[in-house]
Amino acid sequence: MFLLTMEALFTKQSPLLLCFFSFVMALPANAIPVLYCALDVIIAYTLSCITQLKQQADINKPALQVEQGRSPIQPTTVAALYLFNPLTILSCISKSTLVFTNLSIAMALLSALKQKQQASMFWAALASYLSFYPAMLVPALLLILKSPKPLVVFAGSLVGLFVFSRLFIGSWDFIQATYGIIIFLSDLTPNVGMFWYFFIEIFDQFRSFFMVVFQFHTFIFAAPICIKLKNQPVFAITVLCGIMAIFKSYPSASDAAFYLALVPIHDELFKYCRYGFLVSNLFLYASALAPIFWHLWIYAGSGNANFFYAITLVYNLGQVLLLIDIVYAALRREYDIKHPESIGKVVIHK
Repeated sequence: MFLLTMEALFTKQSPLLLCFFSFVMALPANAIPVLYCALDVIIAYTLSCITQLKQQADINKPALQVEQGRSPIQPTTVAALYLFNPLTILSCISKSTLVFTNLSIAMALLSALKQKQQASMFWAALASYLSFYPAMLVPALLLILKSPKPLVVFAGSLVGLFVFSRLFIGSWDFIQATYGIIIFLSDLTPNVGMFWYFFIEIFDQFRSFFMVVFQFHTFIFAAPICIKLKNQPVFAITVLCGIMAIFKSYPSASDAAFYLALVPIHDELFKYCRYGFLVSNLFLYASALAPIFWHLWIYAGSGNANFFYAITLVYNLGQVLLLIDIVYAALRREYDIKHPESIGKVVIHK
């Protein structure tokens, strides 16, 4: 038990996930790659089901005249876009444990669309237990469920997971080891996020202030997005997943792969998007140069942290522009539905 506790402190993973892997490690060597491939297939199938349910719900919603008779994206296409996304493949090869979080989020959304309140809140609690940040998705899930009552199930499930972890580990040290490092950024290992470089350079006396600001900044988007997009809760979850992928403490390719798979579900917005070419080039540019700058910095010693951090800013700029673009598209489409006479015209708000 002591060794397992030390492993939890070292790997910074949730105790129950470590318990699961303790059984998986006893299986043949090929079991883990097969497991990760199977999980990605399950996520892809779940995304296809989410697409189908979302399209069924949209049938009774107001739409533009030009959209009448339009064939929406096929659910199998959404699944294929997820499975063949290079970021998904990279995540699978690297065996990122975020695949369990992504599966939990997908199951929470699917259960919510099926109005399975308890199942949705349990999966949301499991995702929050594994990665902390998915807790911001709960308000959007409640919009789909159309009731605040399931929040009790979420709280109870989360408490239950913590209690089981306490019984498994034998102490509450896992909270600091698992969630403390996320909140307080005690590990400044370089990643594709925006926190690590800033907190390396900042003076210690300002660290606590900016740590609160950065974490608060991540969660503050949940309220305005859920309020503004209350009639489009599935889209609100897509946007919030994108915000998590950008502003969480330790983002990875798995975060981007998942929310990018949610974007095609809203294919009715694509005609309003303005920055597709720019966003695509930013992603390609960052994908090509990030490993090069990493190699020059870490292995060749001919570069420094500034090069790698600069390319991560380019990567995150692409994600930010993508979110801005699809949010604009959603709001403009909603406005055009209410004011058909304004279609094709520039709208100026005074």
